[in-house]
Amino acid sequence: MKIIHPELLRQTLASKGASVKFLLSDTTVVFFPLAVQHRDCKAHGLSYEDDYKGNALAGLVTAEGAQIRYHEAYADERVRSIWSRLRTLPEFADGRLGRLSYQGRQVLP
Repeated sequence: MKIIHPELLRQTLASKGASVKFLLSDTTVVFFPLAVQHRDCKAHGLSYEDDYKGNALAGLVTAEGAQIRYHEAYADERVRSIWSRLRTLPEFADGRLGRLSYQGRQVLP
């Protein structure tokens, strides 16, 4: 999996109360600052559009874990699979990503 701007995630995990946004697909995750809207981040072929028109999931990492918005092209199992692979990468293997919620429901502890 390709990781774009992992330093933003590291800074977030190291700072209490900080958050970082991301776009996620089966092959790529892009982290970016809170000031940028998900729909305005166009990077490495990823795009999140209103009304589920983009090809990527939109999410937020906080100290409590990660939250991903609903996307009609991504079933729960697909989201769990992508996130589980992400958590095995060296950049994320320390376990600090915490729980994952999708559509407001916890899908991974």
